[in-house]
Amino acid sequence: MRNLAITVLVANCFAVNLTPARADESSQQCNANRARHFIGAYLTQSVKTQARIAAGAVRVVVNPVPQDFEPNRLRITTDLNLVITRLECY
Repeated sequence: MRNLAITVLVANCFAVNLTPARADESSQQCNANRARHFIGAYLTQSVKTQARIAAGAVRVVVNPVPQDFEPNRLRITTDLNLVITRLECY
């Protein structure tokens, strides 16, 4: 009986170590609302990086029209003068 209890305990500890830790899913995905204060700003590399960090994005694309959905990608749209007009996550 004792060996069975030890085996179950070891198996549970091993399974817990293999299970990925889950944080709040909303904190893991891009949220363009957190970077909306950059709308109207001139797009520089620094602003691009700051917007990515503020939105919690992994990647940033500027002005292309991506067809695939990536919840951790920030899309920055600018006008012809490189002033940010829109921020979206997808």
